[in-house]
Amino acid sequence: MLNRIIRIMATAAACALLLAGCSIRLDDPTLNHQMIPEGAIGFSAGSASLLDDALPTKSGSDLQSAFAVNDNFYVYGAKVVSGTRYTVFNGQSVGLTSLGADASDPADDVWEYSPLRFWDSNATQYDFVAISGPATSAGISSDPAATGHLRASVTFDATSSPCDILAAGYQRTDGSIAPVNLEFNHILSAVRVTIINDSPSINVTVNSYGFRNICYRATGTVEQSGRGLSTMGTSDWGTPSYTSSTILGHTASPGTVLAKGEEFAMTADKWDLMVPQDLAPYGDYIPQLMLDYEYDQENPYTAELEHNHLVFPIRLEEITVKNSNDLITSWLPGKKYSYEIHIRLGGGINVNVAVTDWKEVLAETPGLTIDDE
Repeated sequence: MLNRIIRIMATAAACALLLAGCSIRLDDPTLNHQMIPEGAIGFSAGSASLLDDALPTKSGSDLQSAFAVNDNFYVYGAKVVSGTRYTVFNGQSVGLTSLGADASDPADDVWEYSPLRFWDSNATQYDFVAISGPATSAGISSDPAATGHLRASVTFDATSSPCDILAAGYQRTDGSIAPVNLEFNHILSAVRVTIINDSPSINVTVNSYGFRNICYRATGTVEQSGRGLSTMGTSDWGTPSYTSSTILGHTASPGTVLAKGEEFAMTADKWDLMVPQDLAPYGDYIPQLMLDYEYDQENPYTAELEHNHLVFPIRLEEITVKNSNDLITSWLPGKKYSYEIHIRLGGGINVNVAVTDWKEVLAETPGLTIDDE
């Protein structure tokens, strides 16, 4: 289990109930909750820490602290009857259609999926995997009826409408028909860069930073284990695609001028979402952090002002943890990496990184807790 987990406290899910040929919505305030079909398999979520920005799909960088109407997750599920596994859910979308009468109380939130599935009293085991974040289930694959622990694979591309991906697993063997409580884990890495001018008297113009020779696309496999997920590492991300181009990061035109002691970073909650990966060279690819900056400095011999423009490659595997000699040799699932680049003209470039679990975000809706394990 990843160190940071998002607990989704489930209440009964809802869908359309067909009575006498008419469709009745369970968010109808006149509908008694006792009319919800007894025995229906239920899913819901009070809130979650998702990433969102101006891209067309949930993507990019700004932290969003709660589920909103039209958010959803995709569920895969199987049951075991007389020793045989059967598919129950295969990418079913479960969506939030209404916050209910009290927007601050998740107990009356309306989550829907259709058609309803019902608990089977003959089943001795149920397994579930759920994935939240992608706009569609097109990049997710699973075979719920396969033997062994339930697995699902999801493809992530950091350069094409990236989204924060969370996953959850669950198993039930006690015959209960209570709603399924899912614990969602972040399965990506997040990277942020801050650039600081330590030069005593010279302004530095930062034009851009980015990443070169990194894995930008891969497929991660999550596996249900007990009432959660198996711990994920970089080896759980396969079929990698690398690029020699400089990608992600930030480009400013014109560049950002930093006086002594000033720093540059994207807005506070901006992060680059990354495929978890080892940072050692991969064939001809040497993962690097690329820094493009320039400055004017007087030549000590000619007294003429000279313009300097540098594009500086920094090998990612050679960057240490802040206040430590430990090297960061990989980006792990569920971790955030805050890189600090200190520019001191005449004294070179110094880079270090702070590593944290996905930071706590207070939910706007009760029912969400983020725990340290």
